[in-house]
Amino acid sequence: MIQLQRNYNNNTLNDGELSQPYTRTYEEYLSLARIPHCDGVPARVINALHLRVGHTDLSIEQIASDLNLTKRTLQRRLQSQNTNFAQLRDDLRFHYSIKYLIDDNLSVDLVSRALDFSDRTSFTNAFKRWTGLSPSTFRKLFRDFS
Repeated sequence: MIQLQRNYNNNTLNDGELSQPYTRTYEEYLSLARIPHCDGVPARVINALHLRVGHTDLSIEQIASDLNLTKRTLQRRLQSQNTNFAQLRDDLRFHYSIKYLIDDNLSVDLVSRALDFSDRTSFTNAFKRWTGLSPSTFRKLFRDFS
């Protein structure tokens, strides 16, 4: 699979040769992991998460406190802008997971802790949901891109 991905990146595969349709190029994963631009309360949440990521708790209670809001008020304000805290935090975690795995070459355990997952398995499951690959496989495929 590693060789297939590298060949795919070099455009040497013929149609139908890639047996893993979910595998994308590194640039496509980076594009998917971009934190979407937002305004208002969602932007404030993203900024608060940026300040905390890798250092401390990323819970809605902590972010609401950072914004001088109650948890419920924060939820209502996000809902009024058609988003929710879990999705914003997920977007940020996906973005940082790629940075930490490839650019910073952190272990899967350290990435899991930095992104405030309850354990490595929770992080691995989320990463598979985002990319279709385990963090270890992702790193093996794209370690040369840092």
